[in-house]
Amino acid sequence: MPVMVTCGQRGDRECHIVVLTDDDVVDWDEEYPPQMGEEFSQIIYSTTMYRFFKYIENRDVAKQVLKERGLKKIRLGIEGFPTYKEKIKKRPGSRPEVIYNYVQRPFIRMSWEKEENKSRHVDFQCVKSKSITNLAEAAVDPGPDQVAV
Repeated sequence: MPVMVTCGQRGDRECHIVVLTDDDVVDWDEEYPPQMGEEFSQIIYSTTMYRFFKYIENRDVAKQVLKERGLKKIRLGIEGFPTYKEKIKKRPGSRPEVIYNYVQRPFIRMSWEKEENKSRHVDFQCVKSKSITNLAEAAVDPGPDQVAV
């Protein structure tokens, strides 16, 4: 899918694709976009793909094909996706709340990491801290580098 290529060229390691129908219109308020991270979703407008992914049996087949192609962390399902702003609730003294209209549409989430279940981040829980956390203890017991004159 060309959408996956776009994600890879940006340096992403995974992709979240939402399949909308040809008639769906996405019109988000620039000042108040949806808060759930949908701006990072890739959108495909295809009624044909929507009809295909609407059924769980077809999603299962698609998942198997994606696994065979070497993709990891594959999730397919149906979720709410914000399409347009319905109304704005203005509260005195705080930021306005924007209510969006959500439609239920199929999504595909996948990754192309080479090694599955390996974190790319350092796990600091297994490293014993050598820093002094008790200042009173540090004042009583000077280190070998500190000589009193």
